[in-house]
Amino acid sequence: MPGLVGFAGKVLDIAEPKRVLQQMQDMITHEHSYVKDELFADASVCSTRSHINLIQRERQPYYKDGIYVWLDGEFCNRRELQAACETPAKSDTEILHVLFRQSRDLSFLADIDGYFCAAIYDTSTSKVHLITDRYGLRRLYWTVCGSLLVWSSELKAMLALPDFRPRIDPQAVTEFLNVGYLLENRTWFQGVELLPSATVLTWDADKGTIDRHRYWWWDQIKPFAGKIDEEQVVEELARLFIDAVERRSGQGERVGLTLSGGLDSRAILAAMPDRGYPVQVVTYGQSGCDDIRIAAMAAQVKGAVHRVVELGPDNWLMPRIKGVWWTDGELDLMHMHGIEAREVIKDAFDINLNGFAGDLILGGSYLQAKTKARDNSQSIAAFMGCDPSLIERFDEYSSLRTLDFYFLQNRVRRFTYCGTRHFLTSIEQRKPFYDNRLINFVYSLPDELRAHGRIYRLMLLSTFPDYYRHIPWQKTGACIGTPRLVAKVLSGFRRVRDMAVRGAGHIGIRRHAHRPRAMVDYAIWIRAEPARSFIDKILKNPDALYREYVQPQSVRDTWQRHLNGEDLASMVCRYLTFEIWLQQVFGGRYRPSADA
Repeated sequence: MPGLVGFAGKVLDIAEPKRVLQQMQDMITHEHSYVKDELFADASVCSTRSHINLIQRERQPYYKDGIYVWLDGEFCNRRELQAACETPAKSDTEILHVLFRQSRDLSFLADIDGYFCAAIYDTSTSKVHLITDRYGLRRLYWTVCGSLLVWSSELKAMLALPDFRPRIDPQAVTEFLNVGYLLENRTWFQGVELLPSATVLTWDADKGTIDRHRYWWWDQIKPFAGKIDEEQVVEELARLFIDAVERRSGQGERVGLTLSGGLDSRAILAAMPDRGYPVQVVTYGQSGCDDIRIAAMAAQVKGAVHRVVELGPDNWLMPRIKGVWWTDGELDLMHMHGIEAREVIKDAFDINLNGFAGDLILGGSYLQAKTKARDNSQSIAAFMGCDPSLIERFDEYSSLRTLDFYFLQNRVRRFTYCGTRHFLTSIEQRKPFYDNRLINFVYSLPDELRAHGRIYRLMLLSTFPDYYRHIPWQKTGACIGTPRLVAKVLSGFRRVRDMAVRGAGHIGIRRHAHRPRAMVDYAIWIRAEPARSFIDKILKNPDALYREYVQPQSVRDTWQRHLNGEDLASMVCRYLTFEIWLQQVFGGRYRPSADA
């Protein structure tokens, strides 16, 4: 987001098609600083783009030889792709045009390393191709409305269509309230889907047909051939990771990162190349928390400029209301971490090197499910904390080898990614751990090397010792070189201690010497003002829209139990998010304007 909008079909059947396209574009334009591309329209296709003017600054569509191209996002292996072009190509949009002209079967898409979605209109064949990247990280929603194929980078743009009537999908409500996010390619609206990962959707005007095909999938990664030499694996992993970071740290760009007390963002910081000026990093969390303390240590090693945004009961909630609109209601309010730091981050850098999914890809954090699961949906559902009936098409994920892929396509793509999505309203996000070459190598290795972060930690300790040998990990409080059993004991002690302190706090006993370890404390903050009154007003409103989809008594009981001391912050925030999204869609309320 923002991104692309458009529709194709019997465009002339729509009164003022450009006006409709303009309204769709306005829906995804959240600030006056955005750049709106020209409105393209002919008898069959209307399309345009809105963007934050940091990448792909050239006007779109790119047009030549009867082919129009719109692109949202970017390619990280630009030089390799340019070398494959038979004619010179400068911008990513032009590269896509040239490669499409060379191979209209779109087989070249598997070679693109990047996060993007695109629309290609080929007038010679009267076809429109909608494209998503390998991992489906750059959103593209689509539907058929009347005689039109419609697409948009944000779900809300569908509301601008004259004949579109939003109907909430009951299954989406069940998934959001039980799991915390929507599964597979489901959206809030019936009949509207998220285009799957690594997919091309082709609309044929002459035949009036829609075809979809996947150009890449995880099973194309072949197991590592030959004997495993652990030292060589560590060296290769380090080389690929450093290269992934460097290729996303362009000379002359304002590249920084949001730095936590975890392993992933610290690894990126350590790998960032020296560009002759200090790296800008931003950390957010409650005053004195481990994330801020540990991030400061890592920033000092790098010589980075470290900015801190403190979160608390008075500033965490209200900035997130607009985030519901920006993320199309797909991310609950409790997980919009860092949205309060938006202006500070925007001032510090234009491009964030995000540690997104590093613990999963390199650290194998979800591999622990393999010891809990026995190849059935019930055990996977238990691990995820949801009803087994919500695990759709589980047969595709039933083998242990593909368990990670299930999480990548669902929890990571549909939930974790949303935590970074709201930042795309003001800065760009690059994700070094989602590098094609790095992923191809890591997933070719035996699972035993990734389990419990084994190979990841060996790589971090040997490649970036100054950042890991003596700086602890906020998850355990110990350095990652600490023996595993000792780290588990320390971590367990910390959990017990923190639970005791929190429990004492619930009954009015305060320990002034206690320093908060966690980045946030939503359970307590929700009970404090101004959140308490705001939530109470919305959830107890007799005219609340959620009452059509959820039992009101269940919502009220959950809210009261939380006020009485139970930690039901997650469910409270899901109910609250759902109601705000309904109000935004059907009531026009809580929608941020471009002036905000």
